[in-house]
Amino acid sequence: MDNLQIENYERHSILGLILSVIVILGVGFIWINEASRMDSTESEYIFESELRGNILYLENCTSCHGPRGEGGAGPVLNNLYFLEEASDEALFATINTGRPGTSMPAWGQISGGIFTDEDIQDIVNFVRKWEETASFVEEDIFEPNASRGASIYLSTCFICHEGATAVRLNNQEKILSRDEDWYRQTIINGRPAKGMPSWGKALSTHQVEDLMALISAWGEGQQIAPDTSVLEILMSALFALSQKDSEDAIFYLERAEKIAFGPTKQQIPLIILQLNNNSLDEAYASLIQVKDLWPIGDAERGVEIYSATCLSCHGAEGEGGVGPKLTMNDFIQTSTNSSLLTFLLAGSPDTPMRGFDERLSEFQLADVIAFLRTWQTTTP
Repeated sequence: MDNLQIENYERHSILGLILSVIVILGVGFIWINEASRMDSTESEYIFESELRGNILYLENCTSCHGPRGEGGAGPVLNNLYFLEEASDEALFATINTGRPGTSMPAWGQISGGIFTDEDIQDIVNFVRKWEETASFVEEDIFEPNASRGASIYLSTCFICHEGATAVRLNNQEKILSRDEDWYRQTIINGRPAKGMPSWGKALSTHQVEDLMALISAWGEGQQIAPDTSVLEILMSALFALSQKDSEDAIFYLERAEKIAFGPTKQQIPLIILQLNNNSLDEAYASLIQVKDLWPIGDAERGVEIYSATCLSCHGAEGEGGVGPKLTMNDFIQTSTNSSLLTFLLAGSPDTPMRGFDERLSEFQLADVIAFLRTWQTTTP
C-alpha cells in the first residue's frame, strides 16, 4: 500500500475551472452581441417595412387620407390624438376589414381586398412612424347646416311635402306648434299611420341634424337656398316636366341658371322660353340634351386636377394600377357627362374609388371629365 502513488487532481481542477470561466465569458459575450444583433436586425426589418408601407400608402390611401396623412374624404391620420389612441392591432383590423357604415373599404385579402397580412403590417408600421413627429390636430366639429338640409329636403322630402300627399313644412306657424325633438324623432322613426316612412336608416345622423337646422330656420321665418348641384336641380326640373308641371320646372331652371357655367348657362333661358310658350315636349327634349351634356369643362385645367386627385390610383398616363385603366375606357366612352359626374360624386361602393362629393366642385369635375375624354380617341 505504501508503494501506491496518490493522484493529485488539483491541477485538473484548476484547468477545469479556467475552462469553465472561459466558456461562461464566451457565452456571455455571444449573448450580449446576439441581443445587439437581433436589435439591429429588427431595426432593419422595421425600416424596410416602413419603406414598403410608404409605397403602398401612396399608391392606395392618399386619395382619401392625403399624401401626408392630412386627411380629406377620410380622417386625419397624422394626428397625435389618433396615433396615441389607436393600437397597432386596431390599425391592422381597420385596414383589413374596413369600417362598415363609412367610406373605409376592406383592404385585406381575407375580406375581398388586395392586401396580404404583410402588406397591411407594412402600412401600419409606416403610419406608426408618424407618431414621432405628429402634432395634435383638432378634428373638425360637425355643425348642422340649413343649406345642406335644404338639399336633402329637395331630394328626399320635396315630392311629398310640397305635393298633395303630406303637410307642407315651410310654414312658420305649423313648425312652432311642435318642439324640435318631435321633428327629429318623426324623421328618424316615421309616422306609419300617416304615411310618413322612417328615415333613420336611410339618412345619417348628420343629415338628420342638417334637416333639423332647416326646420329651425323655417321656424324663424328664414328662406334657405339649397346647397345643391346643377345636376340635381336639372334632374328635379326633368321630374317636374315629366309630370307636366311647367311652373315647378321653371322654378328649378331659374335656380340652375344662377349657378351653371359654360354653354349650359346660355341654353337654360331658351328652355324657359319654350315652357313659357307651352311647348312642353320640346322643352323636355331640350332639357334631356342639356342634362346629358352637363357639365362641359376645360381639358387643360383638368390635367392638374387629375394629377392631384386621380394619378395615384389610375396612373400618370391613365394606364391603371389600383384603379382601372382610363385610356380607351368603354365606361367613359359610353357614358354621358352627367352619368360620369354622378359616378365621380358618389364613387363606387366596396372599391377603393371614393366619391368626390364635398371634395371637388362640379366645375372641377367638369374639367376632369373633359380631360378624360381626350384619352378616348388616341391612346397616349
